[in-house]
Amino acid sequence: MFLSLNKKFFLTIFAFFLLSAGIFTIIFNETIGKKISEEHSSIVSRNQYVIDILNENIMLRKKLNLLAPQKIRQIDGSLDEKQQQLSKERKLNEELNQNYNENYAALAENLKIISLGSILTLISLIILWFLLRRWVITPIDKLILLSVAVANGDFSKRLETKKHHFTDEFNTLMTTINFMLDNIENNINNIKEKEIFLQNLIDALPDAVRVIDDDYNIILSNKAYGEHIKKQYLFNKPKCYETYNKEASCPCSSAQYICPIKELKQKHAANLKLIHYVNNRPLSINSARVFLNGKQGIVESIRDLSENVHYSHQQKISSLGFLATSLAHEMKNNLGAINLILDGLLQKYYPDTATPSEKQKYLTLISQQIKECIKVPERLLKLSRDADRPDSNFNVASNISDILSLLDYEIKNKGITLVKNFSNLKENLCGNETDFKMIILNLVQNAINAMPNGGTLEIKTNTAKDKLIIDIKDTGCGISEKDLKHIFEPFYSTSAKNKKGTGLGLAIVKDLTSQFNAQITVSSHENQGSTFQIVFPRQKP
Repeated sequence: MFLSLNKKFFLTIFAFFLLSAGIFTIIFNETIGKKISEEHSSIVSRNQYVIDILNENIMLRKKLNLLAPQKIRQIDGSLDEKQQQLSKERKLNEELNQNYNENYAALAENLKIISLGSILTLISLIILWFLLRRWVITPIDKLILLSVAVANGDFSKRLETKKHHFTDEFNTLMTTINFMLDNIENNINNIKEKEIFLQNLIDALPDAVRVIDDDYNIILSNKAYGEHIKKQYLFNKPKCYETYNKEASCPCSSAQYICPIKELKQKHAANLKLIHYVNNRPLSINSARVFLNGKQGIVESIRDLSENVHYSHQQKISSLGFLATSLAHEMKNNLGAINLILDGLLQKYYPDTATPSEKQKYLTLISQQIKECIKVPERLLKLSRDADRPDSNFNVASNISDILSLLDYEIKNKGITLVKNFSNLKENLCGNETDFKMIILNLVQNAINAMPNGGTLEIKTNTAKDKLIIDIKDTGCGISEKDLKHIFEPFYSTSAKNKKGTGLGLAIVKDLTSQFNAQITVSSHENQGSTFQIVFPRQKP
């Protein structure tokens, strides 16, 4: 229970006054009062004794009147003696009454003195209480009000200090506290200005930035990080692991995501680069160690690589378009002219087609091969059509065959056996035809590159209820278990040791399959080949 100093002082003074008055009353009653009571009892007993003698005297007089005269003289002597004793007793009684009256008057004077002393003591205590209130309680009340305001975050209030000729410890304390609050307020304003500057500085960065302490708390972030949250790449949660999965209750395990805080602690490294897939988005994570209030934390820079993948895809499409256009102008026209010349030679010198000669057969074979060559730039042109055109229905088997025809030379040149197994040649999909071709092209090229010394490439399509399944299987070098979980990350290439590939092919495939609402999976063993399976939602007839 809270009891103010004001009440404490008042109750203490009042209790002290009551205790003093009680003790004084008890002492007075035990000394002077008891003595007066004894004297009063003595006087009463003496008065009673005198009254008894007087009564005896009266009885004797009555008896004397009845006695003979001769005996009166005998009794006069004893009577005189009795009268003398009676007079002495009267004098003594008068003296006792006078002493009692004097003692009673003294008692009244003592009571007056005691009352006056009590009043003066009470006045002294009230004056003392007033001075304590003014010099001690009032300054303490001001300090309490100021401390409450400071505890609530208000550093603008100050203690009112007046100039006095005489100062005490409280005046010095108030002046010191005001000076201390001035310094604290200035420091807080400087800190706020620096925080605003720092926030503006990190808000100007294009990448998402967040600062995480040793307890996995996000203590600072920028606007780009807020944009990631709005786009639902990340969740708006106080813990860093909750931003990946809002239902998570503990830090990420190594099976989910590599935790930069744990990695930097274990490896004692200054920085770390990772790629995390969050909500089907490849995010590049660059982490660096910092120290926050004596504890270790990290600064994370997050970049969405989906835009880079999309840009790379568009760049490939643009390059194919430029290549196809160049081939069309450089090859198609020249090959077309050669084909016209061959047709003219055949019509002029070998008009008989019923019984062709050996030369005519060779020229006809050359003409057919030239016509096949003319189809190559046409396929490139078809592949490089505008990728942003509206979705359309296209035939799956026909598009896969176009891609295989485009890569036919490379397949044969490496001694690869091609196996095609299409369950339904009339199966159609709805979407961007160019994106579908790019998916098949990347996967087939990866399979060809995995079999530099030849092998078997099998492409199979199958249907199951509402799904269209495409399997691309090779008997190449395969993918190690360590690399398997990273192959769809942008800029991660298993052929980096041979300085081949950019690491974007499978990332583009992953992005394009998601645009078809399809799923891609891979199974592979080292030196035993790989199988990529894409499951498309089947088009309703």
